[in-house]
Amino acid sequence: MKCLFSIGFAIVLLSFSFSVAGQTQPDFKWGNSAYFNLSIGESIWCDSTEIKLLRIENRYNTLKVGHDTLCLKASGRSLPHASSTGLPFFVADNKNLKALSVDSTIHGLLKEDVLLCVAGANKSLLEKQQFVFPVNFSHGFTWGGDEDAYMYSFLYDSKKQSYETFPGIGIDLDDAKGLEKHWLVALENSTVVWIDKQAEDRAACVLLASESYSGIYYVYDNLYDKNLEVKKGQNLTRGELIGTAWGDADWGHVHLAVVYSDTIPSYKNRFANCINFFPQLYELYYGHIYNTTKSYSKGQISFGKAISAAGAEKNNDAFEEYLGKGWIWGSWNVADKLASVSKREEGNVRMEKQIFSGTPAQCVNPRDYFDYEINVKNGVYRIRAKVGDVDRESWQKIEYEGVMANTLSLARGVQEWTDERIVKVEDRKLTVRIYIDPKHQKVAGLSEIVFQMAY
Repeated sequence: MKCLFSIGFAIVLLSFSFSVAGQTQPDFKWGNSAYFNLSIGESIWCDSTEIKLLRIENRYNTLKVGHDTLCLKASGRSLPHASSTGLPFFVADNKNLKALSVDSTIHGLLKEDVLLCVAGANKSLLEKQQFVFPVNFSHGFTWGGDEDAYMYSFLYDSKKQSYETFPGIGIDLDDAKGLEKHWLVALENSTVVWIDKQAEDRAACVLLASESYSGIYYVYDNLYDKNLEVKKGQNLTRGELIGTAWGDADWGHVHLAVVYSDTIPSYKNRFANCINFFPQLYELYYGHIYNTTKSYSKGQISFGKAISAAGAEKNNDAFEEYLGKGWIWGSWNVADKLASVSKREEGNVRMEKQIFSGTPAQCVNPRDYFDYEINVKNGVYRIRAKVGDVDRESWQKIEYEGVMANTLSLARGVQEWTDERIVKVEDRKLTVRIYIDPKHQKVAGLSEIVFQMAY
């Protein structure tokens, strides 16, 4: 009897050890990218490394990866992290980000607290031999990745009169709208499932089905219907031409999405079950998934201007090293950005103690100021800014690298330039600090920053 008990115990122990040492099965895979749903306190195993979700605060997620404990925000346009284990991974979605969305189907792949994407140790997210960036480079296309239309960006939908999380990635192609330029191409070998043309416009949408990964579909929206090079049922090889960009009256662009579905998506639900693929798109463009530091010696940065004036670049989002500029938040800002307002060609970002009031992203800044940082070389800089709000009374006190500029109380719709200041940068960060109204009665607005290295 004792012998049988020992054998049984050994079998159970062996089974447990094998389970722990083995791979956890992902919810789905795309290339080398495996996506896992995780609840707080739950673990997965990848390449013999345990990844455990410890807690969540707004869009920030604390994970234990091997012996490392890391706090990562759910990615919108941020890049994967590689721990000491060599595993590249990023948080593709979490429940607090999903809660910002009116249409929960956009976040349909999130079943628990967090959706985590992991690739094997020292592997790329997508193999270069199998995938290609979806815009052709023959006409000198360049992509900065700083459009406000990125994965799950909290955007105002003028048709629905409400905020929504953006389902996919918008790529600025305004210089190619309606032209045979900057062709969109197949990400990988795939089949054309359907083509939908909108009768009221020249826009078309094409849905491709992946040849290698069952359930993976590619949405190419806002294509110019007269430049389509594909037809329903056609088999495409990676890099094969699909069409060119269209857009709307203000902005020429294409809207890309990758979705995972057990059934063929219809045009109406084409953005259901969106996969966060910004890191993969970055990798296909730059050839790697790690931050490159961008730095400036001079620049003119506009904030919140109308799409017709500045495209989709609002400069209202968090700092990213590869962009070399952005706002510095804490975990308090679940949207990871500021609201922007525009009137005709002008616009600004809007700052107040409580931002996004009356929306699911409503939150309170624990400080009485907002910081915007720009990567620069150390040296002496001349700098000034245009402040004020295009639609409300404003109050703002401006500081450059700790040097006070102006305190301006402005009427509704009035914007003014601050005095120019000469400041010294010693930490490679040019910091603009905007203090808000201490009485919390007026907003603060920032429309433009102009800076140049003096010596």
